[in-house]
Amino acid sequence: MDNSSLLSKILAKIGIAILAVALFDLVYLNYLTFKNEGAKQEARTVDLKPTPAPTPSPLPSPQTTGSQVSSTPPANNAGQQTIVQTAQKEIFIPVGSGSTNSRTYANIPGAEVTIDSSKYAGIQSVNFEANVSVTGGNGKAYVQLYNKTGGHPVWNSELATTSGTGILLVSPGVSLDPGQNTYIIQAKTDITDWSANVSTGRIKIVLK
Repeated sequence: MDNSSLLSKILAKIGIAILAVALFDLVYLNYLTFKNEGAKQEARTVDLKPTPAPTPSPLPSPQTTGSQVSSTPPANNAGQQTIVQTAQKEIFIPVGSGSTNSRTYANIPGAEVTIDSSKYAGIQSVNFEANVSVTGGNGKAYVQLYNKTGGHPVWNSELATTSGTGILLVSPGVSLDPGQNTYIIQAKTDITDWSANVSTGRIKIVLK
């Protein structure tokens, strides 16, 4: 065997050995890489547990009784809050309508009403109201409320106007006599050729 053949065999063995080592290193490196990736992925894994949705607590229901409205306050408030709503009461009592050419106060026929003041508890105010005019706007018309039972005018009830068309007039506060009384509308004009006219005469009572 010559030297060149021997050298070729040695080189071939060395090449095979180098290739085997290289393949081993490659396999080992791939193993380490996969192992590290698996460890990182385990570290990133989070155990998520579903959070139960909160259960809403029922709201208190307001309770209404008559004119009182009650509501239950929140738990941090002591006692119970009550709101009371009251409305002012207005009562209109029709008396009547009519006209006259008298220069002195005369009763308007049929324009009367009987009122028992004791049936209205807690009276705050009373007023006499009426639409009043003088025919043609000539002269002046006067109107008042008269207590037939007591035989006297209702003080402060007089209304007056020079308007030729009906205008709503409201007296200052007046007083109803105690008990049952009959009230009638009286009217007069300062020129007898032109009548005093009254319509929708009424008594307004405001209760507390």
